[in-house]
Parts: sequence; C-alpha cells; structure tokens
Amino acid sequence: MSDLEIFQNGTSLHPDNAGEPVYQIGKKNAEGGYDVVVFDGMSKKEAEAKLAEMQPKPPKAKPAEKPVAKPAVKPAAKKKQASKPAPKKQVSKPAPKKAKAKKKPSRKR
Repeated sequence: MSDLEIFQNGTSLHPDNAGEPVYQIGKKNAEGGYDVVVFDGMSKKEAEAKLAEMQPKPPKAKPAEKPVAKPAVKPAAKKKQASKPAPKKQVSKPAPKKAKAKKKPSRKR
C-alpha cells in the first residue's frame, strides 16, 4: 500500500468547520484522478495519521554485531554413558463386549 496518497476532495459543509478542506486517502489512477481507499472526510492531520497507520513500517536496522573470537583449541567432548531404554508401557485392551440376550417375542393379544 505504498502508493497511497492524501488528496483534498472538497470543503467541509459542517457548521462547526464550514469551508475547511476535506482530505481522503487513495491511489492515483492512470487518468490522473484518484481511486479512494478511505472514504472518510478528514482534516489534514487526521488524514496524515491514518495514512501513517496504513503504511507498512520499515524494518528496524539491526546494530552491527562484532565478530566473536573462537577458541583455537576445543575441549574434548564427554561421551554419554549408554543407558537402558525406558520400559515400554503395556496398553490394556478394552474388555470384550458381552453378547446381548435376544428379546423374547411378545404375546399378541
């Protein structure tokens, strides 16, 4: 959204601020007009603040890191002793389902 611009789109008709310019945010098109993105009529300060919110923030510059001196001789790595593998847990199987008794036929009346 780096192509967004603030442009004046008329003057205010509100009684408190009549005649003051009204700004909107949009992209300039090939014909020289604007394709409005934010339709709200705003003062110049409000439009600038809204545009700043919408623009992607530039990445912060990371401070240059100093190279770390590596030791010339590495200490010998200690070997781990082989340990016994953990015993496997036995998974209990669900109890088998009991066979259901058949219903006796009911007497007809």
